[in-house]
Amino acid sequence: MVMNSAAPMPRNGAFGAICPAGSHHSEILYIVIFTIICAIYTLYVVFVLIWLHLAFIVIGTASRT
Repeated sequence: MVMNSAAPMPRNGAFGAICPAGSHHSEILYIVIFTIICAIYTLYVVFVLIWLHLAFIVIGTASRT
């Protein structure tokens, strides 16, 4: 849902660089949420890969003895 407003967007400082004129706040919110979800998923994948790596090291060490 995009809300149209007649209020002018401020164009000063960093906010003007983050929210350029003509963009809607909901578009930026979707990008932020998508980035956070991707970061969490990436951390999950890295954790699983490290866990599998350590598990195979333990299994390989136990089979040698």
